[in-house]
Amino acid sequence: MPNTLPSTDLVAALARHYDELVAHVRWQFRGRGFEREVVHEVCVELLERPPALKIRTPLAYLRRMSTHRAIDRQRADAARAALIDSVPDAPDLHAHHHDGASALAFRQQLEALASVIEALPPRARQCFLLHRIHGMTHAEIAAAIGITRSMVTHHCNHAMRRIARDWTPVHEAD
Repeated sequence: MPNTLPSTDLVAALARHYDELVAHVRWQFRGRGFEREVVHEVCVELLERPPALKIRTPLAYLRRMSTHRAIDRQRADAARAALIDSVPDAPDLHAHHHDGASALAFRQQLEALASVIEALPPRARQCFLLHRIHGMTHAEIAAAIGITRSMVTHHCNHAMRRIARDWTPVHEAD
């Protein structure tokens, strides 16, 4: 019998090396503050979808998984940050007066955004809506529609680039 571990032993190894994995992600990504969340994502993934093959070196496998999840997280954060402009003064959402022109402009911007989203390729639109509207993670989307996580990330990034390029309010802010 080869020297391998069943998936329950892999989860036990994750529990045993939890602090080491957190430190590993912290060191690799210069303390971005998401290291515990990344290790938690690895744990959830192992519980939901254990690896099909037996793992011979669990700590190395867990480090690699943690590194890949951290890279995914860093890319998602960078993409999100690129699309979000900081607003110096937040508008007063509880103002009791409504400007008809502002309401019309908002409605037009919303309709323009909906048109851009509708014009996306079907798979990019599906991934974007599942992630942004329904709050599903890339792993959940991949499992639900039967593609890889990297393809979900690709489709979501494609959608975000197209929205940034084609949605008029984004260009007016420049």
